[in-house]
Amino acid sequence: MEDEHGNSRGEARQSFFAKQQLINSAKAAFQLLSAVMRNATIYPDAHPFLLASAEKLLSKIEELLVGRKEVTFYLVGGELFFEKISIPIDESLVLVMEQFASRDVGGVSFKPGLSQTELIKFAWLVNKETSFFTAEGGLNEVIAKENIVHIELHRVLLVNKKPKDTAKEGEKRTAEIFMDAVSTVKELVRAVHLEKAINVRKMNTTVQTMVDSILDNRDAFMGLTSIKMFDEYTFAHSVNTAVLAISLGTFLSFEKAQVAALGMAGLLHDIGKVSVPLDIVNKPGKLTDEEWEMMMRHPIEGALLLSDVSGVTKLAMVAAFEHHQHGKVRGYPNIDGRHQQHLFAQIVSLVDAYDAITASRVYHSVQTSPYQAIRTLINQRGSTFDPLLVKTFVNMIGLFPVGTVLKLDTGEIGLVMHQTRDLLRPRVLLLDKFDGSEKEAGTEISLLETAGGRYKRSIAGTINPHTAKIDVKKYLTE
Repeated sequence: MEDEHGNSRGEARQSFFAKQQLINSAKAAFQLLSAVMRNATIYPDAHPFLLASAEKLLSKIEELLVGRKEVTFYLVGGELFFEKISIPIDESLVLVMEQFASRDVGGVSFKPGLSQTELIKFAWLVNKETSFFTAEGGLNEVIAKENIVHIELHRVLLVNKKPKDTAKEGEKRTAEIFMDAVSTVKELVRAVHLEKAINVRKMNTTVQTMVDSILDNRDAFMGLTSIKMFDEYTFAHSVNTAVLAISLGTFLSFEKAQVAALGMAGLLHDIGKVSVPLDIVNKPGKLTDEEWEMMMRHPIEGALLLSDVSGVTKLAMVAAFEHHQHGKVRGYPNIDGRHQQHLFAQIVSLVDAYDAITASRVYHSVQTSPYQAIRTLINQRGSTFDPLLVKTFVNMIGLFPVGTVLKLDTGEIGLVMHQTRDLLRPRVLLLDKFDGSEKEAGTEISLLETAGGRYKRSIAGTINPHTAKIDVKKYLTE
């Protein structure tokens, strides 16, 4: 088991850092492109400064071209993407992106064979006034006339313009997968209570379906986890934990098999609670000392139960046993001596806590917002939870998770629908009728959008949807 755990840690760490290196290289390339464009407005073609900046950019592009047919950047809704990866930007890049957008450029590709001369000529052309391109038939026509053959421009991409029927079908599919997973957990619990065989094949199929769907649209599932099903809490919590664990695994660039194993661990982490009386599990008030003793046995009971189930990965058993072991804070069950919590158990522990905090089950009438829950986890980093893991989780879910209602500095109200690389600037759906109809109108915007080098909108604060009587469910489900 040591080798299995050690290898999974190593592979996960390697894939995560490989992705971060790619993000850093892509950002550096775009920054160098910005420098060349800036220098082209100051220096003549043969000036050493301009030649040096073009050479640096060419070198970085050639580095990124290894194993690729082209190096492509896309500019969508104020965000910068390299392939499908969102690249963090700073204010120095905002004006360059606006410059491209004003010329109807939504993307740029650099191909093998690119020369320093082409880069300088391209930078010089892009800096011309927009009226020049209008007269010449567009930027693409101009660069073709200038014999720039290793740079291709793409038109501005229209986002969130899918046919309504297609969008609805995708959302319905996501909700169906989520509810199918809840039903699978119900069947699992029922089988354990009746001492029947657990349908491991069905659980594996359920997890694989969730993995595929989350890889396709992670934010859609994030939205569903933010809707608390108090009447189905025991089952939905396991699914929420699995969704969040799978999502974090994909964000960390784990291999697909690892992500599936992590999803199974999340789905089964609380299975030991079947041995705890329902009146204790569902008790709304504080548990007595005797009841708490019974509750604290569920990690042990879960591990023992899973140890007898063939076909369930050992990691699920480990996560069930360790998910209440919390870093420097002594958790339960009590373990003598120094104990290193497995990476998968740390992930399950973190996302389990996040979902439990947002549910606030002890007081059903009071629900903690995702925004407040994130701050609770941040305050517990380094003690209860691994600080790097908390940082990564926050980078994924955002400081304002999907489902958070925001007040903008323009006076508008927005509902967070997707994250961007800037934790303070998610994509939001503007609300004005508060009856769900805004979703049909497609008034979703990015807080990264700029005008004149400044952001069009910024966050002024958060709004409690329950107090404001905003039914978030209308916007996040079918």
